[in-house]
Amino acid sequence: MKKSLIFVGILVSLLAFSSIQATAAEQAPVMKAGTESVTADDLLFLLTQKAGGNEAMAGMVASGMTIEEKKDFLKDIGDLLLVFQAAQLKGLHLNPVVAAKIRWDAVNTMAQAYVEKEAAGWDMGEKAMRGYFEAHKANYAVKEAVHARHILVESEAEARSLLLQALAGSDFGELAVRASKDQGSAEKGGDLGWIEKGDTVPAFEEAAFSARQGNLAGPVQSEYGWHVIQVLGRRPAGEGLYEAAKPQVARDLQQSYLEAVLASLRSGAKISIDEKQLAKLGQ
Repeated sequence: MKKSLIFVGILVSLLAFSSIQATAAEQAPVMKAGTESVTADDLLFLLTQKAGGNEAMAGMVASGMTIEEKKDFLKDIGDLLLVFQAAQLKGLHLNPVVAAKIRWDAVNTMAQAYVEKEAAGWDMGEKAMRGYFEAHKANYAVKEAVHARHILVESEAEARSLLLQALAGSDFGELAVRASKDQGSAEKGGDLGWIEKGDTVPAFEEAAFSARQGNLAGPVQSEYGWHVIQVLGRRPAGEGLYEAAKPQVARDLQQSYLEAVLASLRSGAKISIDEKQLAKLGQ
């Protein structure tokens, strides 16, 4: 296995919790490096992190490694442990920046573990999902929308010229590619996709939603410049359908469970804010 420092971040997290792990389960070490020990569970943990959190994949990787590859892997870890101990001896863990990173890495890791443990008990079954959808149906209503494309230019005169060219039969998409200063949409012939009411600036919205399907609108001025608009399609407002909204329902239901967890934690904790200190922040 090629020697690399790719495990530095992983090992910092591992070593931050080494004392916790040692008390949780005593194991005979696979390797000792200075004052630190590495167990088989440590190695599987590191391989799991390397495999993107996939424990099954980590086991497959470990079983497929030759003894020499495993030794090389351990050598990399041993080197990093020695660097870690050298840093401790230099007192680098007392450096405010390093200490803050260690602290907040630990906070994030523990918070994530807590949420994952709580989430294991959340009901995400079909009945719960449909129940949540029915109770919050208004949140999934489909807004009125238009499928539009546009050409954005600096001046009214230029916009009017392009509008006349489009009315005379010139291809709108080609005009957008050639003339629009909105590079993101120009590459797609000016296509903006589906735009719901409230998604864009008022002047553009009024012109786009007033035009009939297939018609051109403009020139219309916004804070970005002058627009020539073509409406390719229209979609009326309507009641949302469960199947279409299902992915968002799942996310919202999970968020509702999380909010309940947070509300419970807040109710049992005292949180105070020093507004004087807060006001000084950044000064």
